Formats: sequence, structure tokens, C-alpha cells
Amino acid sequence: MDLINRYIYAVTQKLPESQRGDIEKELHGLIEDMLEDRGAGGEIASTEAVEQVLLELGPPGEMAARYRGRERYLIGPGLIDSYWSVLRIVVYSVAVALGIAYMVDFFTRLDPTAEQLLEYFVSLLSVATQAFVWVTVIFAYIEYRGTRQVPKDAWKPADLPVIPDPASQIKPIEPVLGIIFSILFFVLFTFSIDLIGVYRLNETLVAIPVFEQAAFAKYLPLIWFLTAFSILKDSIKLITRKWTRQLAVVHVMFNVASVIVAVILFSDMAIWNPSFMDQLMQLGLITTGDEAYDIVKSIWDRSRDSLIYVIVIITLIDTVSVLMKWFRRKKGNATLTK
Repeated sequence: MDLINRYIYAVTQKLPESQRGDIEKELHGLIEDMLEDRGAGGEIASTEAVEQVLLELGPPGEMAARYRGRERYLIGPGLIDSYWSVLRIVVYSVAVALGIAYMVDFFTRLDPTAEQLLEYFVSLLSVATQAFVWVTVIFAYIEYRGTRQVPKDAWKPADLPVIPDPASQIKPIEPVLGIIFSILFFVLFTFSIDLIGVYRLNETLVAIPVFEQAAFAKYLPLIWFLTAFSILKDSIKLITRKWTRQLAVVHVMFNVASVIVAVILFSDMAIWNPSFMDQLMQLGLITTGDEAYDIVKSIWDRSRDSLIYVIVIITLIDTVSVLMKWFRRKKGNATLTK
């Protein structure tokens, strides 16, 4: 019966993935036995009989707590698998992103030294420690938000959420790629902002940076905030694996925050390399008075506003897409529960 499946699904989602299969079978057997004791087998049981059994078993959260054995956790069993997954993704992404950044830096320097390798390991240890703290705080917050929610009314089996349609669920690859992109974004703008630029290979690889690193440094807290917010959003996706109202709100809030940060950053003329055009000419890439010079200068002058417009448009499209996904799932759930 659908009500039984929904109850078991609600219980097992609060438990570690390694235990869900066994507990699902155990709960199926327990409910069948309780129905038979009432003279109603699973196949012929009425909705009223099933509801009475489920009321006797108690709310899914309490049933899951019985299987766990204790209630108080910094990060509970229902989240611990997702926590370790996100932590591994973040740490591996940090190691790879920093490795790539330092390799590029090594080959673009005129006087590469062995000290750069030491810098890499020091930075890796520092950022990995920060990543551990970020991920732990994020999941502790999610755990706290989940455990502090107390239902206003007595629990009823009809309150059980519908088992989500696989077609409407979030594929794990989506939040995983989101977390990886967030870490690459963090490493690039925190440690290697000078790598964003125009490159020319002569005797050595020469880079002309787009941004002024010293001026950009004052905005690093905004970059860190945006990275943490993005990891929070994708962690919730990895945990719920479905679009909910809360997830849609968090996603829209992140998009709004991204646009605000982009406008603040790219509207500040001080963060852009003031010598960009001169450095292009010094490398012989353009010459004053040429048509190419006028085209590049026009693109450079308009790039700041254009970049903001592009970010706003992409964010708006993503926001509309997310809201449509949530509305479709909401409509599907309403149909299933009729």
C-alpha cells in the first residue's frame, strides 16, 4: 500500500544509507505482522487499519530515532554519508585546483624556485582546514534546522510526504559538479586572480592579468561568503535529492546574492588592470592606431558592463528554470495525493 511505502521511505531517509535496506525490510515485516494481528493482511488491509498501525508506530522521526539509539548529534546518521561525500569532494577539488594554479604559476614565472612547492603544501593545508570547518558548520546547521522543527499538530499518516518520482529527483552529479565549480571559483579568485588574463607564448609564457590583485583583495570576504553559500545550496541538493520549496528558496537566494556580489565587484573600476592596454602593446599584440587596437579597446571598455549583464541574464534564466522544476514537482505531488 502506498501509505506504508511512504512511511517506510520517511523513516529510512533519516538513517544512514548502509542501514536503509535492512531496516526497510524489517519495517515491512513489522507492519505486515501488526496488520495480521488485527485480522487484516497487507493485501486486504483498509486505509483505516493501516493508519492505526502507523499511528501506533509513531512519527517517522521518532521511529528513526529508535533505530539510531540516541538523538543528540552534531551531524546525525541521516546526514553523515552526505557529509563525508561533500567533504571528500571539497578536499579533492581544493588539492587539484591549487595544484593546477601553482603549476601554471611555476611555468609563467621567470625565476621558478623550489619554494613554490612548499607554498603549495602550506596553502593546501590551510585551505583544506578551512574546507573542513566550512563543511562541518554547514552540515551541523542543516542538522540543527532539521531537529529543531517541532510539528504544531499531532502527527497523522496523511502528513507523510509522497515518494518522489525518479524523473523529478535531482541527480547526484548536479550538486557534485556545483561543489567542484565552487571550489575552483574560490581557489581562482583567492589565490590565482592574476592567472585570469591574456597569455602569449614567446620564450616563456607571459600573462597579462585582467584584474588588479591588490585592489581585488578587499572583496575576498564576499568571495568566501558566496563559496560557502554555494556549498550549502549544493549540500542540501545532495541530501534531499528532490526539489522542495525550501531548496528552491535557498537556490533563488543564492542567485540574488551572486548578482549582488557581481555588481559590487565589477562596478569597481579599481579592480581592473589599469595598464591592460599598455601591456598588450608592449607585447606587440596590438599597435596604437590600428583597427585591431580600436576593436580591443572598445571590447575592454565595455567588458565590465557586459559581464554584469551576462551574469544577470544567466542567473535570471537559472532562477526561472529552478522555479519551474519546483512547480512541476509540486503539481505532480498534488496529483498523486488526490
